[in-house]
Formats: sequence, C-alpha cells, structure tokens
Amino acid sequence: MGYDYWLVFVSQIQALDLDHSSSSLVHSGLLAILHENRDLEDIYPDKSIIATIPWDSFLIRNRIWTYPADAVVGITFFDIPIEELFFFVIQTYCTSLLYVILTKHLVLPAYLLDHAHQFSKNVGSATIIGGIAFGALCILTENKLTYMGLILTWALSVILFQWEATFFFLSNVMVVLGMVTMDHAVALAQYDIVTSELPGRSLPSLGQIAWSYMAQKRKPLDVGFLDGLRAAVTELSRKSQSMYLGSAMFQDGLRVDLIFLYSFCRVIDDLVDEAPSREKAQESIKEASQVLHWRFSTKSPKKPLYDYLKDKKGPVSSPLLDSIALLPASRLSLAPLLELLSGFEIDLLFSPEDREFPIETEADLEVYAQRVAGTVAAGLLELVFSHSEIKYSAAQQEKIINAGQKMGQALQYVNIARDIKRDAAIKRVYIPSSWLKTKGLTPTDVIERPEDPALATCESQMLAKADSAHRSSVEAIDQLPKDVRGPIKTTVESYMMIGQMVRKARQDSIKIEGKLKVPLWRRLTLAWREMYVNH
Repeated sequence: MGYDYWLVFVSQIQALDLDHSSSSLVHSGLLAILHENRDLEDIYPDKSIIATIPWDSFLIRNRIWTYPADAVVGITFFDIPIEELFFFVIQTYCTSLLYVILTKHLVLPAYLLDHAHQFSKNVGSATIIGGIAFGALCILTENKLTYMGLILTWALSVILFQWEATFFFLSNVMVVLGMVTMDHAVALAQYDIVTSELPGRSLPSLGQIAWSYMAQKRKPLDVGFLDGLRAAVTELSRKSQSMYLGSAMFQDGLRVDLIFLYSFCRVIDDLVDEAPSREKAQESIKEASQVLHWRFSTKSPKKPLYDYLKDKKGPVSSPLLDSIALLPASRLSLAPLLELLSGFEIDLLFSPEDREFPIETEADLEVYAQRVAGTVAAGLLELVFSHSEIKYSAAQQEKIINAGQKMGQALQYVNIARDIKRDAAIKRVYIPSSWLKTKGLTPTDVIERPEDPALATCESQMLAKADSAHRSSVEAIDQLPKDVRGPIKTTVESYMMIGQMVRKARQDSIKIEGKLKVPLWRRLTLAWREMYVNH
C-alpha cells in the first residue's frame, strides 16, 4: 500500500498525474484568503462528485486509466481512489471560488435581458451536438479515441443547455457553467427584490432560489427597468469608478439600490457642472425637484414608471428622468434628495466676476458639506436599514444616520483639501473666506495663486476638521450590521488615507499633479483589514 498521493499534499513530491493536488491545495488556500466573505452556497464540490463518479468509475473499471498500487492507499469508492475524489472536491472548490472573485463586480440583474441573435444560438447548439456525435463515434470505434469520445460525450451534453458560456471552456467548464446557471437564478431573485415596492428583503436560501428557478412560472421581465439598470451600471462604471467599485462590496438588492442612488447623484452633478449656462443648470435642478416630488408622491404609479414618464414629459427620454424613475422610492425618503439639490444650488452661486463666493464662514462650509455629502450618506443608510434583517428602533436609526452624515461631511472636507487647485481652475473656492482673511488672502487670490504657500494652514485646518468629524462618528457607524459595516468603513478610511497623503505631500513639498488617489495595493490592504481583520 502506497502513500505517494498523500505525500504530495504535504511535501509536494511528484507522483504521476496527481502532482497537481499539492498546487490545488495551495491555490485553494490563497483563493479562500482573497474571498473570505463568501457564502457556502457559492461552492459546489458535492455536485462535482455526484456528476463525475459514474464517468470516472466507468473509466477505471474498463482500465481506460489506472492507478499504480504503490501510489494510493487503497481505499476506493465505486473503484475510484479517495485521493481522486479529494481532487474532485478541491479542484471544484478552487474553480468556483475563482469564478466568484472574478464575477464579484458584476451586477447580475443587468444581464437578464437576452440580446443574442437566434442564428448565433443555433450555430452554437449545432456545434455542440456535432461534438457529442463525434464523441459517440469515438466510443464506438473502441480504439485510442475512446477516452476522447467519453470526454466529449460527457462534457458537451451539459454544455448544450448553456452553450453561450463556452468561452469558459477550460478544464473546469462544467463547474463554471453550473456557476453561471446559479448566477442566472440569483439574478432573477435579486430582480424580484429590487423591483418590489416593499421594504428590502434578503436573498432567499439556495434551495428556495433553485426551486423557484425550475418550478415557478414567471411574469415577463420589466424591460424598461432592466434597460435602465444596464444604462446606470454602464454610466456609473464609466464616469465614477469609485462609486461603482464601492457598490460591489455590498450584497444583492442593496447593491442595485445603491447603484440607482449613485446614478442619480452622478447624473444631476453632470447636468449642473456641464451646463452651458447658470440658467440651464437652474432649469435642471428645478426639473429634478419637480420629478422627485412626483416620484415620491402617492399619485406616482407603481409600474411601469418609464411609459408614464414618457407620456408626462414627452416621447424623448432623458438620463435625469430615467435616473429618477429607477430610484427605490419605497426604501428612500425624499428629504435627503431635495437637500442634495440645494447643495448644487450653492455651487451656482459662485461668480468670480462679481466677487461672489458663497462659502464665507465655517458654518457655510458645514452646510455645504452636509448638503452635497451628508445627504448621500443619509440615503445610503436608509437603504441599509431597509435591506437589513436586523431591526433598529427609530432612535437608533436617527443616531446612526446623524453619524453617517457627519462621516459624509468628513469625506467632503478631505475632497476640498485635496482639490484646492482643481476647484480654482473652475473658479470655485470652498475654503471659508473667514479662514483666508486671517492669512491676508481672498478667494480671488486662491483662484489666481492656488499653490500659494500661505494656503498650507487652511489646508491643514480643513483636514483637521475632517479628522474631528470622522472621530465623532466612528462609534455609531460600528453599530451597523457587519455585512455593511466593513464596506462603509473601507470607503471612509480610503478617503481619510487621501487626507494623510495630502498632508505628507505638503510636508515633503511634493507637487501634486492631477487627482490624488490611493494606490491600488494600499486600497486592497485597507479593504482586507476593515472587512476581515477588524470585522
């Protein structure tokens, strides 16, 4: 009796074909570290064993392949050595986990609409059927092609039902296809959650999802909703990768709702900043306010919002109307969104030609930061409470939302300290005029000389204010459910790290070109610490 296959796990001794087992163990460990926040439902080794045992047992019993007696311990199951069964488990685990990591950023419901042409489907199906027929022919010849025939017949029969994923055709194609099928079922479950007018629900169990996927008759999908979701995902990933990638740390329906919230913020921000005139920007804000009031009123139709909007506003859709139509009104309140619009109105008050700068005092700064950043934090937390299985009292929710607004203000202060030069280029100065006056400066001086050394004190003062707001809100944020606490703290600490980099650049007299960003490796380290180590 031999132990070569077990020794390879420990000492990485090469033993025939199964020397891949040692690397599989290493890979599985590394992948588990990279994706510690996973559900057991994401991994399917038991399915791989059930699917593979009949095929592998047939190969061994017909001596298409064999195992030397001195290389295995001798324990078998349906003639299959337990070492080989172990490999089925660990290989499926690695493939499944890698798939989950690589597809984590995808918003699954955005891919529910089938845009493939029927011709390409037919060609793919015909190719797979041809492969199965060729495999059967190889088996019937009973020569050296028998093994190839068994592989083709076994694998292509599964691929036939999901052929569009054949680009995943690697050694683990059927595992990946199984994952794709489950993702489709999960996408439908997420779709049911986010299209519901009820408060957020958690994702059903894997068994419930599978049963619903196979047995339940579904109503036609809301094409307008799915097109809007896809457009929101595309636009957000193109114009605000930080928001898009930040949303990926959240789960299921909460992530989709956050994308709709972020998309609205992005759309209205672009309409104001890129407007050809102040009057046009004011028109956009006024229109947004009117449609928001309608969207959150009891007169707003439940579904479909898209057709109603076209009838109400005209045949031509617009990004603003679409973004408002997609807002989860049953899980958000109107007040933070209207307050956000009032923050954009402050931006329109800047007029260097008339020497009008609305941020005159520290109180003005706090009001502005609350309106443009604290409101977004409030909306995010409202969605968190709606989707959370943990129920908070009204007093607890108010306390956490107030802390979240403080945290949002802290991030805005960091933004202002970082972007003094960039804001000056568009004739805006968010440093309070009262601070500048103590240094003998005016907002006009900042626009003309944004790198003036005298601004160092104001920059430090702004970062100190950010640190103070951050410290005052950490304790309340720690009361959030752990599945959202980690992502929120990761985002917050990334911004606070930018503040540290701004300080260091000033101390070392380093000239910052462009928009200062935290290096990827530092962001990954920070995410690991906040989501797992300090979880």
